Amino acid sequence: MNILILSCGTRNKLVRYFREAGNGFERVVGTDCSAYAPALYETDRHYLVPRMTAPDYLDVILRICRDEKIDAVLPLQEDELYLIASHRTRFTAEGICPIVSSAEAVELCRDKYAFYRHLTAHGLPALPTFNSLEAFRQGCDAGQIGFPVFVKPVRGCGSMGIQKVERPELLEALCRCSGDELLIQAFAEGEEYGIDLYADIHSHKTVSVFLKKKLRMRAGETEKSVSVKDDALFDLAKRTADTLELSGPIDMDIFCVDGNYYISEVNPRFGGGYPHAYSCGVNFPKLIAANLAGRENADAVGAYEEGVCMLKYTDLMTLRIEDQLP
Repeated sequence: MNILILSCGTRNKLVRYFREAGNGFERVVGTDCSAYAPALYETDRHYLVPRMTAPDYLDVILRICRDEKIDAVLPLQEDELYLIASHRTRFTAEGICPIVSSAEAVELCRDKYAFYRHLTAHGLPALPTFNSLEAFRQGCDAGQIGFPVFVKPVRGCGSMGIQKVERPELLEALCRCSGDELLIQAFAEGEEYGIDLYADIHSHKTVSVFLKKKLRMRAGETEKSVSVKDDALFDLAKRTADTLELSGPIDMDIFCVDGNYYISEVNPRFGGGYPHAYSCGVNFPKLIAANLAGRENADAVGAYEEGVCMLKYTDLMTLRIEDQLP
């Protein structure tokens, strides 16, 4: 089987995982709009493509799929998830499987306030969240929230625009001057957990859950973490996934405050901390390959070793870009 990884950027390790012998893929093809995306040069073949906002972007991607006899296309970038999901039939009509959740689930997860309302509507634990200064003030008066608070864009990603706010005057200034719609959320003083979850493409059931306690974050990604097991968290992750039409790799963030768990976000894509899961034997490329071969995956929730630490560090590659261009 051949897979096309879109906007591969700096996801070098992920490319290597799909290329590893025994994971079920013959060729891994990559795309990016920048020649300076290092993961391009670890694929079997790579293409420079227009930005995903270009009107001919999907035509270019489909042409690559035909030329390379691609069986599945895997989007990695936040904005690209909805683009591929909402044009799913253009791919399936040509026998290509988009490894992405439903367009409705992708859009819901991207809109953080809509997602908060989804959680509360399904009785799932979430930190008190408000989408306006007026609503926040009403929440303060009702004793639902107080300072400090956590402020972030409603449709943000990669930890861009996030800020801890401890004073009312700063919060008012942010709400007044920001060009983005902001969320005001209770600040979680506690531990943060990351979950790598796989929803079977055929059954949509959760078949794999890997849980890690985050020890340090950098630029929105987990830099240091340790694998843990917790039946209550496994159950919460599965119950949350069951409320959404998910497919393939999923990234979840959960906080523990005073012994209580709160769901923060669900990102329907490979998370930046997935290498920790893979190093512990949680092999999503193999699960994807099984699905593409028409097989449902067996339940393997929690099938990994706990107490294993992931410690990220900087690496690099050097090459002559002009020699690598197709």
